[in-house]
Amino acid sequence: MPSCRRVMIVERDPQARARLVCALRASGYGTVEAGTGREALRSVQMERPDLVLVGAVLPDIGGRDLVRILESGDHGEGVRAVITSGPGASGDDHHDDDEHHLFRWSHVDQVVTLVNSLLDDGAPPDPAALSQPVAAGPLRIDPARLTALVDGKTIALTQRECRFLQVLALHAERTCTRDEIRNLVWDGSEHVIGRTVDVLVSRLRSKLHTATGREVVETVRGIGYRLCGAGGCSAADETTGALPTDTR
Repeated sequence: MPSCRRVMIVERDPQARARLVCALRASGYGTVEAGTGREALRSVQMERPDLVLVGAVLPDIGGRDLVRILESGDHGEGVRAVITSGPGASGDDHHDDDEHHLFRWSHVDQVVTLVNSLLDDGAPPDPAALSQPVAAGPLRIDPARLTALVDGKTIALTQRECRFLQVLALHAERTCTRDEIRNLVWDGSEHVIGRTVDVLVSRLRSKLHTATGREVVETVRGIGYRLCGAGGCSAADETTGALPTDTR
């Protein structure tokens, strides 16, 4: 992506809003915040987010009503919006007869996975792309030879290590969540638990560091992994803070 994608979070609960903002910034997105529907409508055309996450229950405008307004373009150019409901949300956010589906989340990585999917237009990497060499920064991956080239040094990889690095390189502008990694590296196998991913990353990180002396893969705590020095938003977006409370 040539520039940082921006997500607006409209959420009345300041703690839930802070968790989402921190997670999305750490994952490579720019963020815009609003605590009410009217505040969101005032700023959406000026900020021009790529996506708006709307809390189901707001203090002034119903979440579903706000989504309809945002998507219809009644206040300017329409913008994609999704209704969300986080942990501890009240039970008055449920309407079976509404055409908009409610996305319920309990951990911030679920929201990051959703945002990644929507802003990637829901498309996984092209299978053809996974069979071709891919480069990101100082890293070049050759799936035919199962090797990575970093700083002129060639590192032998297992098939899954190679696929993992390919996925990160193809999405170098953002963080890849553990759910995405399970789906793309292990083809969505139900037998893959979180620790399996961590073991693969630990082994690969050690192999790359031993060969090059540099860190190639970084952990975004509570969310997933990305390439060190990857693109995304600048440091001015405060992407380095620890995620409060809602982590795995």
